[in-house]
Order: sequence, then C-alpha cells, then structure tokens
Amino acid sequence: MRKIEEINFNNEIYPEKLRKIKNPPLKLYALGNVALLKKPSLAIVGTRHITEYGKKNCRNFAQKIVQNDIPIVSGMAIGTDTVAHKTALAFGGETIAVLAGGFEHIFPKENLPLFEQIIQQNGLVITEYPPNDKVKSERFLERNRIVSGLSEGVLVIEAAHRSGTSVTAKHAYSQGKIVMALPGRLDNSYGVGVNKLIQEGAKLVTDMEDILEFFPQFTRPLGKTIPPKQETIFKLEVKKEYQEIVKILKNKTLSAEEIRQETQAKDLRQTLNLLVTMELEGLIEQEIGAGYYLKGEKK
Repeated sequence: MRKIEEINFNNEIYPEKLRKIKNPPLKLYALGNVALLKKPSLAIVGTRHITEYGKKNCRNFAQKIVQNDIPIVSGMAIGTDTVAHKTALAFGGETIAVLAGGFEHIFPKENLPLFEQIIQQNGLVITEYPPNDKVKSERFLERNRIVSGLSEGVLVIEAAHRSGTSVTAKHAYSQGKIVMALPGRLDNSYGVGVNKLIQEGAKLVTDMEDILEFFPQFTRPLGKTIPPKQETIFKLEVKKEYQEIVKILKNKTLSAEEIRQETQAKDLRQTLNLLVTMELEGLIEQEIGAGYYLKGEKK
C-alpha cells in the first residue's frame, strides 16, 4: 500500500470549499495529487445503470470539461461515475474520486484497476474513512456531500426519481452550488430524475458553452489540444499486447476471469489492468454483470 496522506481539518491542504459545507469531514485520507483539492472542479454524477444515451453524453461532456483544464469529481461507482473518470483519464485530464470506504476495501472490486489508474495518471482518490473501514450502504449518501462540496457545480447525466443522484443535487443546492442537468429521454426511467431536477430549478445544459456561462472562474475556452497519442484513443488500433484478447472477444461477451482463463494469464489483476487500458483506448466496453465485449459489436 502506498503512503496515505492524512489531511486534518486545520491543515492548509484541506480544501476551503469543504470547510464551508454542513457536517464537513474532520479528516481526509488521500492518495495521489493532493494539489487538485485546491483547483476549481466540476462534479459529474448519475445513475449506476447508465444507458447508451447517457454514456454517449457523459463521454462528450467529460471530454470537453477536461479539455478546458477542469478536473472532474465523481464517486468511482459503476455506471456514470466510471464513465466520467475513464473519459477524463483517456483524454489526459485530471480527476478526483471520492470513496465510501477505506483504501483497503475498494468498492466495487472491478474498479480496482481504475483506482490504480487514477493515481498513476496524476489524479486523486480521497475518503473520510480510515483505510480499514469497510463500505456501508449509508456511506454512499454521506460520500455525496463531499463530491458536491469539492466542486463548483454538479452536472447530472441521468437519474431515476428519488435516487442517490437526486440526494447529491440536494446537497449541492444546500451548499450554494449550481446544479446542471442534461435533458432526459422521455421513454426511459433514468430520464425521469433529471427532468424533475430541471423542473425544480436545475440548469438545463446541452453543450460545454452552457456550462461555462455559469462559471467565470474557469478560463473559457482554452482550446486545449489533445496530445497526438490521445487523438486515436477511441479508434480500433490493435496493439500487439491486445491482439489475443481482441481475438477471444470476437462475437463474445466474457468476464475478466473468463478472459484470464482463455489467455492463460496467472494474475487476474494483470488481466484487469489490461482490460481497463483497452477500455480507455476505445477497443472494448463493459456491461456490468455480463462482461467485456468489442466496441461496436452487439452484446
């Protein structure tokens, strides 16, 4: 385990934004780039059961946010959080993950490689819980006040009615933050929550310019160029180390363990790290509960 930095409430590194919220954490445990705690950021939140519509729009907004040199804050849950973090990393951006448990109990387990990737790529992972504290259901809602508290504003991608995402929006409102929401599809239950938020006063946004209108503290727009090696990140360029997995997944959906067995790899973590990298580079996608499949192929 890497050395965990403990940041007490009175420590100068402790973010002033969190000091101002109701029930601020008295201590933060951090791994990674703690300088991000002082940098203005935006949160992206949404349902764990993100739809294809949600994935497409989450990737689009997350890409544009980090290309404007704005870190993305989220909760490293499956679904929307994962898409937001992975897109930030794929385009060379900065991201902060807020956990609902200690560092010795990463949840969900399938995001352990993402946890590692965030730290390796100059991102930050924080929690208010000591390393050996296990995740508890009520802590996800407690975690949400930190996600909104760290951010200048919260962008909601998709949400069911009366969901954890709606709770995050309420935290944001109580903290004086701006809540934004994408228009939800009328034919999907995960459009209900965002449309309700818009009815209740959330700012409807359809592009990055809408977001920048609300935040004069962000330089607009920087026109930051994606590094050349990132420009092809979502193209199907098969590197040598990926070829065996690509061949195995042809017209199939397999779990990480099944892929490990097929490739005869000894270490599941090594397989997971490779799968995360392939997903970041746009070669494969993951359906929670089913497995990995080649991007563009039907599951």
